[in-house]
Amino acid sequence: MFYKKIAKLYNNLTNIGVTDKLSKLERKRVRLLNIFISNWFLIELVLISEDIFNKGTSSLPVFIHSGSIIGLVVTLFLQFKHKFQAARILFFSLILYSNFMFCNFAERGGYIEYFYIVVPVFLLLFTNNKYLLYSVFIISYLLFVIPIHIFPIYPKGTFGSPILILVQFIIFFFLVQYFKNVNTKSEEILENQRKQLEELNEFQSQFFINVSHEIRTPLTLIKGEIDQLELLKGSAYEKEGFDIKNRLNKQVNKIKNIVDDVLDLAKMKEANFKISPTPYLINKLIDKLYTSFEPLCNQKEIVFTVKKEKNECWVSSDIIFLERALNNIILNAIKYTPKKGNITVSLNKLNEQIIISIKDSGIGIAKEDINLIYNRFYQVKNDINKAGGSGVGLAFSKEIIELHQGKLIVESELKKGSTFTIMLPQTSKINTKENLEEITVQHTYEESFTHKKVTSSEITKPYAILIVDDNFEMRAYLKKILNQYTCFEAENGKEALDVLSNERIDFMVTDYMMPVMDGLTLIEKIKEQEIYVPILMLTARTDSTSKLNVLRLGIDDYVNKPFEKEELLIRIQNALHNNANRAQFIERNNISKKELDQNNHWIIDIQKFVYKQCSNPKMTQDDIVAYFSTSRSSLNRKIKAKTGLTPNQFITEIKLQKARDLLEQNPTILLKTLALEVGYLHTTHFSKIYKQRFGVLPMAKNNQV
Repeated sequence: MFYKKIAKLYNNLTNIGVTDKLSKLERKRVRLLNIFISNWFLIELVLISEDIFNKGTSSLPVFIHSGSIIGLVVTLFLQFKHKFQAARILFFSLILYSNFMFCNFAERGGYIEYFYIVVPVFLLLFTNNKYLLYSVFIISYLLFVIPIHIFPIYPKGTFGSPILILVQFIIFFFLVQYFKNVNTKSEEILENQRKQLEELNEFQSQFFINVSHEIRTPLTLIKGEIDQLELLKGSAYEKEGFDIKNRLNKQVNKIKNIVDDVLDLAKMKEANFKISPTPYLINKLIDKLYTSFEPLCNQKEIVFTVKKEKNECWVSSDIIFLERALNNIILNAIKYTPKKGNITVSLNKLNEQIIISIKDSGIGIAKEDINLIYNRFYQVKNDINKAGGSGVGLAFSKEIIELHQGKLIVESELKKGSTFTIMLPQTSKINTKENLEEITVQHTYEESFTHKKVTSSEITKPYAILIVDDNFEMRAYLKKILNQYTCFEAENGKEALDVLSNERIDFMVTDYMMPVMDGLTLIEKIKEQEIYVPILMLTARTDSTSKLNVLRLGIDDYVNKPFEKEELLIRIQNALHNNANRAQFIERNNISKKELDQNNHWIIDIQKFVYKQCSNPKMTQDDIVAYFSTSRSSLNRKIKAKTGLTPNQFITEIKLQKARDLLEQNPTILLKTLALEVGYLHTTHFSKIYKQRFGVLPMAKNNQV
């Protein structure tokens, strides 16, 4: 423990003055100088102790060391104040001072003078300033030459003539400077290459995002056409239309899953990408995988077998990502295993490791391809892959497993099959939410999330909705869906701002990616110009950063493409209802714009608190009141003024938003698990309020297999 504290202290010392604003080279220089200061400081303390306890005859060395220590403390203070140039000048002045004193007074005759040659060379590590370098060069030379001719310390001619000494200085200095310049150029080349690779990686990520946008827009329009099959209800073709709709939905979801995998793979290369591991009983996941894939295996006449360890197997995992990784491997096994084949999933413990084995009797992989199958977009050349595939599934699975501190090993033989072995560190058991007793949900915290549905008969004058999308067909489709409202159109954010300045707009539906001005910039401009309008964003971007950038809890919303017609309508109706409540509350209570602006950060803090705590089924607004040291009336006033929701509705909204995020990350999550994650102990009640909020049941996507 003591050594850890010392190490931490030393680390803090070496990082004094270091900030992200400094260039990479400058950060190196600051840290290096801190290291030299720290080490020199320790050396000085040791030398002072020796001089005091061993010699005790002269106070000169102690005086020299004390002066150096004071100078080092000042240098470190200058580093802390970011006065780096001054710190370096003082540091090298201390070196010259210390060397001069020891050469001529404290340690005479020790040939320490040769250290002067090293000083200007040493300075090359810290600066490219020619004036400073040549000044120190000249001072060092003079401090070497002049004293040896003034003080009779050495016999005449010991160091040679002043010209010979100067030649030694020049050769050593310029030789080191030459190699430094070569090294600097090499580093610049490497840095440029690194930047080019980063730009290429950013280009690839943007390419994936653009492609997903291009794919999701026509997918949305396809789903719109699928919805027209509802017109066949009650006719002789109703059953046929229902079958067609299911088949089309199945293909739409397949395309969407491929896009999601590619996007996830791109996100995993971002520096801020993280998983959130928690202890999980992996036996349950194996059962779930069997339930999920048995029907597909039966359809392909493949024998699907599961062999499980009897004892509980716990791993620390982000179960959403781990499940998707295993799904990809099993789907691959099914894809490459012919009819009458077999697939076996095994779960075992071995040496504090949890071993998951997926063995198939498929076509196998050639030896030369085994080391390549984890590369992004790589596909083994065979008849099956000629028919399609993205080549991202195994790359995604491997990276996810490695993020779990695990290993993925493959053994395979052509025409005999493959075995994929996943090794994960075992962890200890915890009390899970599944062990909670079923208790009655208290009405005090579960205020029903029932927004009044706005119907056309209740609208005294039609709401005006602005549709912003660069795709003409998408705008036409949205206008058809929103025919009960007065609709305005804009092709991009710039046009939308013009419409907003000339028309009374009650609600805006906008795309994320558009030319001239995208959806995010449009929202920023609207906020800057203090135009208040509820906004719903239609986006093909599924990354959490993009969602957080556009989400305005309780008032603004986002919908991923492709979307359900009924889902979009209900979300718009809910938002209009919230906005009407908010406007009435502000007017009734005379709430000023200044007060609304002051509430912004406070509301965000509450949102974060509830988001973290919402798995607790007993959480109420009283927990918020206690945590933020406020009153119930103040809490109600601020939340209502900002969102149009009561505190209990606000809590419910955050729970449902989190449920939606979890469902989007893992569409195959069990309903019971999803409900417990957000603090609902009864799945029926959870499903009911989820549909009231989003227009679809939480498990609707799971049914579209």
